[in-house]
Amino acid sequence: MGNLIIRLKKHFASEKEKISYLDTKGKAAYILHYYWLWILGICFGTFLVLYILLHVFFTVKDYWFYAIFANTTANAGNHSQLWEDFVEYAGYDTKEKKVEMNATAYFDPSVSGGTNNSYYQMFVAVTEAKDLDVLVMGTEGLIGVGSSGRLRDLRDLEDPSFLEEYESRIIYCEPYNEEYSQEPVPVGFDVSDSLLVTKYHLYDVDCALGIGAYTTREESAELFLEFILGKEREE
Repeated sequence: MGNLIIRLKKHFASEKEKISYLDTKGKAAYILHYYWLWILGICFGTFLVLYILLHVFFTVKDYWFYAIFANTTANAGNHSQLWEDFVEYAGYDTKEKKVEMNATAYFDPSVSGGTNNSYYQMFVAVTEAKDLDVLVMGTEGLIGVGSSGRLRDLRDLEDPSFLEEYESRIIYCEPYNEEYSQEPVPVGFDVSDSLLVTKYHLYDVDCALGIGAYTTREESAELFLEFILGKEREE
């Protein structure tokens, strides 16, 4: 390392002597001609360091709410009209935490091979990471997801009155693993008459909503259900 520093000092001393007889314009032209790769590398390195620092210290990482709308071609992602309306309804400050809406996933556990794709693996990863609050898709698909144990058993909701309020909408599934349950499990709500169909047109008719099995933001999931069902926000 010491030898390298000595060699670099000698090299730059030699280069300094070479350009000492040139005017400012000539010096700039010489440096750009022989050291443009060095300059480019330094600029890229500086940009990379600044990007990493910005991402680590200033990018919003936590979520207010995270939803996946599977099997739709509608514009329902971040900053869509649905996103804007829900953020306003909930009163979320997106500079403090994120509201994530993913409408680019395509998978259907109710058909053979319906989970053999990267979209389903993404769904599993988001669920296992405890990020997913809400999954919306067709009823049969949602039942298939619920049977795998990746949706919240609605009997475990912290607020039992919420389940009672929407009892007529509850969707049940038969679990694949009998150790999980030997009887039908409530895993979702029928929202075929919700704003997702009537206003935002994510789905033609059939539409169901389930709550992520490991969400830590149960209240956000419940708030979204109230929003799409047109319930007035209680202050």
